[in-house]
Amino acid sequence: NELDINDGYLTGIIRRGNNLHVEKARIYFELAKERISELKNALNSGDTNILRKFVKLTTLSMKLKMPYSTLRYRLLKKKDQKIARVLIEEASKKLKLIEEKMSNLKNYIYGNIRFLSIKNIEVIDNNDSEWVYDITVEPHHLFISHGLVLHNTISIAKAGIVATLNARTAILAAANPVFGRYVDQKTLAENINLPVTILSRFDLIFPIRDVPEETADEKLSEHILKIHQVRGYVGVPPIPPDLLKKYISYARKYVSPRLTPEAAERIKEFYLEMRREGMKAESIPITPRQLEALIRMAEARAKMALRDEVTVEDAEAAIRLMSYVLKLTAYDKETQMIDIDSIMTGKPASQRTKMMILMDIIKSKVKEIGGAVKIEEVIETAKEEGLDKKFVESCIERMLREGLLYEQRPGYIMPT
Repeated sequence: NELDINDGYLTGIIRRGNNLHVEKARIYFELAKERISELKNALNSGDTNILRKFVKLTTLSMKLKMPYSTLRYRLLKKKDQKIARVLIEEASKKLKLIEEKMSNLKNYIYGNIRFLSIKNIEVIDNNDSEWVYDITVEPHHLFISHGLVLHNTISIAKAGIVATLNARTAILAAANPVFGRYVDQKTLAENINLPVTILSRFDLIFPIRDVPEETADEKLSEHILKIHQVRGYVGVPPIPPDLLKKYISYARKYVSPRLTPEAAERIKEFYLEMRREGMKAESIPITPRQLEALIRMAEARAKMALRDEVTVEDAEAAIRLMSYVLKLTAYDKETQMIDIDSIMTGKPASQRTKMMILMDIIKSKVKEIGGAVKIEEVIETAKEEGLDKKFVESCIERMLREGLLYEQRPGYIMPT
């Protein structure tokens, strides 16, 4: 309203108590930025015709304790410079306050925030099989909730019913990379638009890259073409589907393998060896969460073979699989070591060290100046410490989003 860009849509949304889609919010945010730019140009040129629409003359009349008609006559007809100066000062103050609000809004509109809502609940009779939850990630409606992945629960609040239900199930999820293709130069957390608190809960994560390779491309194209030619299975399945269903059902119901001392010892050796490797580079290559995952995978392999005991071979297979996945998803190219923090926190040890150096620079400058520090000054000082300008800018942007820094006024930052 203060920028005069409200076409009635936002007012209607608020009046009806509805929510605003983030894409629509971004459109209005960009319109507000254009209007602010126009007002800044008017301030620089002293264009009172534009500024008097921004600062109402009634407000100016009350401030100067002057009748509205007199003030309007002196400003528009007499071109009174004293009144023009007051108008410019008031417009400058008002614009500064709006810019501060815009800076806060930017973190919400462009930050990694997702609002979840339950739209419909249906009760379905479960006659022939156990529950299967289909968890879908859409571009703007993130259905994987923290409760489901972190605590194995689903919360329901609808039609006066408030309940927390247990969700004991394995989760298989697929997601498209943020940039359309998986970018090897970025961390897993930067490639996948999921909070690290959820991402870190998955035992295995496989980035699938589309790399041109003649032999593989030939096999894939032949397979796809055969599917369309025969309208069904291209070849005879190794195991008939009905038999496979019975096999899985039997294994789930009757087979509960236990770790043997030999298998437990092999998993322990691998875990301790990985932890020792991390001590050299001051990084954490593996955590107890991966240890739990190794046990689950070894047990699953034994269950697949319908065995009551987990053997060393099962443990070795789980270790090979975990090692392969960690090299794909948690390898820090700077330290040339596996760093699980790139998945657990979204920041590998090398990047985290640089962020700490940058934060020390900002705190030092703020202490020296006694107030907010200019971003350009931080970039210059960081260059002397060997930090790249592009990294510093992206790091400051991230710290602003995460609430480690705040912008006191445009271009000036302070630690929170």
